[in-house]
Amino acid sequence: MPPSTRKEMMARLDFFVGTWAIEVYHPELQPTPITGEASFEWLDERYVVQRTQIDKPEFPSSMIIYDWDDAKGQYVQHYFDSRGVTRLYEMSFQEGLWKLWRNEPDFSPLDFHQRFSGIVNETGNLIESSWEQSADGVHWQHDFRLNYRRKP
Repeated sequence: MPPSTRKEMMARLDFFVGTWAIEVYHPELQPTPITGEASFEWLDERYVVQRTQIDKPEFPSSMIIYDWDDAKGQYVQHYFDSRGVTRLYEMSFQEGLWKLWRNEPDFSPLDFHQRFSGIVNETGNLIESSWEQSADGVHWQHDFRLNYRRKP
């Protein structure tokens, strides 16, 4: 990817802005999808803020702030949730593929590695994604599936 400015890279995240219905598929915890909503909006035209609410009290709600890290040449996601968990993820978003990963301790210990991969459909109204985790960063296991559907 050719060098780009922070402003150009952040503008690419405008794709997310709006409200999305979400479905979490976690068969170990519940056999039917868990629903909720995620909203994305600009904060001072510099950051994208995501707020997520799940319709099941035992699942955390969260606030996420997206930014661009010039030094690393990639996005960063600051995650905060209702349990008091704070994490920092590295992120890419390119050609309909959204990826997140966490491989080192940050605001919380690294008890396990995490990675996320989401594919945006051709119309841009559906993101089918899944989370994986690993104890050692080598052997990965599926954690749960998460779909985002853009609301009108």
